[in-house]
Amino acid sequence: MRVQGYCPMGCGQTLFLSRGGYVACSWFECPRPDAATSILDNSETEHVVTIRDDGFTVEHPLRERLDGALHECRLHQDLRASDGPPEKPGRYRVTRHEPDEVSESYRPSPVSGWDFEAVS
Repeated sequence: MRVQGYCPMGCGQTLFLSRGGYVACSWFECPRPDAATSILDNSETEHVVTIRDDGFTVEHPLRERLDGALHECRLHQDLRASDGPPEKPGRYRVTRHEPDEVSESYRPSPVSGWDFEAVS
């Protein structure tokens, strides 16, 4: 069964629903026929930030691909504007909170309005 949409590897409108309900690419030279399924199977819905001694990277949630929100990511802007790393080097799930909101599982960050939770 054909699936509406495009292969994330750039193969074009080649997606189909394979056995077991997985979305796959039908082009024989696709470098990663399971790419769509791998993307859809990722349960992370928040930002994941990797902090290094020399900078940071942000894995944005898929929802930021909608309506151009990725280009206006508030977290990325706040991290770039900060005086230094908000946490020691590592990987963190980062969520937004209201200024007076406090959660026991997260600890507030020097980057105002964001909570960093260490992840592996």
